[in-house]
Amino acid sequence: MKNIINLLLMLTVFILLLNCEKEENFETNILQEGTIESPDYIFDLGKKLENPYTVKNMQKAYQNLLSNKNSNFTKTGASKIQTTHYYVRFLPKDDIEKEVLQDKDELMLFDMPLDYELEEGVGGAYHDPSISEGKITWQYTVVSLDYQFRNIKYEKLADLFLQDDEDEKGNIKNKLSTDFWYELEDEALRITGNQDDDDSEDSNIVYRRRKWYPSGRIIYEDNTTATSRNIPLQGAKIIVKRWFKWKSAITDVNGNFRVGKFRSKKVKCAIKWERKDWDIRSGSYGQAWYSFESLRRGSNWNITIRESSTPRNWLYASIHRGALHYFYSYNTYGIRKPYNKWIFLKRRLHLGAKYKRGRAHYFDFNKAWWSSPVAIYSQGNNGTVYDSRELFATTIHELAHVSHWEIGYSTGQYVIDALADDPFLPESWAVGVEHTITNRVYSATIVGANNFPLDFDRQDWTLREIQTSSEGYTPIVIDMIDDINQSTTRIGGTIDNNRPNDRVSGY
Repeated sequence: MKNIINLLLMLTVFILLLNCEKEENFETNILQEGTIESPDYIFDLGKKLENPYTVKNMQKAYQNLLSNKNSNFTKTGASKIQTTHYYVRFLPKDDIEKEVLQDKDELMLFDMPLDYELEEGVGGAYHDPSISEGKITWQYTVVSLDYQFRNIKYEKLADLFLQDDEDEKGNIKNKLSTDFWYELEDEALRITGNQDDDDSEDSNIVYRRRKWYPSGRIIYEDNTTATSRNIPLQGAKIIVKRWFKWKSAITDVNGNFRVGKFRSKKVKCAIKWERKDWDIRSGSYGQAWYSFESLRRGSNWNITIRESSTPRNWLYASIHRGALHYFYSYNTYGIRKPYNKWIFLKRRLHLGAKYKRGRAHYFDFNKAWWSSPVAIYSQGNNGTVYDSRELFATTIHELAHVSHWEIGYSTGQYVIDALADDPFLPESWAVGVEHTITNRVYSATIVGANNFPLDFDRQDWTLREIQTSSEGYTPIVIDMIDDINQSTTRIGGTIDNNRPNDRVSGY
């Protein structure tokens, strides 16, 4: 029985790879391409930093301040330095447990430890080497003292003493005075070797701790045309943190963001490539990140994501643009949302970004082992490097499959259709959605008349080519919408009445 199941699985993979191919030419040895891969790039962890916020180090810092003759502190403050939070890590056994932590408990989860130096400004993921590939790695965060731990594996890494700024809401009893807290924190940072380089230059603690609101702008390089254009990256999730305190924001239509108040001289900024309904994976597993970069007060985190300088982040941003447009603009096209996470604890849709050659595909059964059901590659199987429009279009195409499966189509039906002839229904539908959305976003005024519309060549096919060589990818949905009759229109310099006689439009 097990052998039969394995055989059927291999047959399904074979057919899906064969038919959900976005290129005209593809290799025949398709089973060499695995459907599940470890993170495409794993961040390097630097040295482990001594944690200044442990209760032990905070108490030590207090004793140092108390012994200072110029200090106004009294012994009554020592009783207030007690555990307020726990630095913990969780090891969810599956996506459901992870969603409980993220959605129900509203925890911000980090794949990497928070008390290590980290490779800055690169695209990739972190996966603990002690966790086997294909498993969710440790998830790090901070929880309050009264957090109710669930039946999800976890470890307490440290007892912390943390305090919010003076005008922020919190549930810490007997908070220290503002001046007390700032000097105590500075001393704890100093004795653990984590003091900002220039803190000693400012003797006035009020000046050192003046408030600021980290902000910036995220720009994406669109390389569709010969001369690249820089456009705002909307909808990206920005995380700004300092040790065990963080805040987040979503970039607006102009690519701008601004988070809440900090009083430190430096923070670290990152992009976590996720939204409520989906996330982007580095490979099949591993949350994709634009890793944390340092930002000083008085500066903005203004970055341009270019293919040449940060190619993996550029790939993530390209997929993000397609996903954001489909998920938030589907109504304008009269189609369904590709994936609706309204069901309680329904897992996010994982979009696997793979910086390599390959064939884009949607494998619904990958959900069974928490892998990415959607896979999008930076290059075609023949080595063609995809540009911004092609990656956008591919993302739309695969999300159209997701939407189709959500309303009742299935992998089993896909296999039946492929064995009987070709999967005309799912692939033609995805082609039509891809064509419509992509050509509205990338209009002729942007890409030029000679490059518009995308996939126009599908209407260059004759009926025989469609019947024998299309592998299910036909222009029938396009034909029902557009007002072009390819049998009477000059395409590619020729008129060919062997093409479909398209007398339909306006659907």
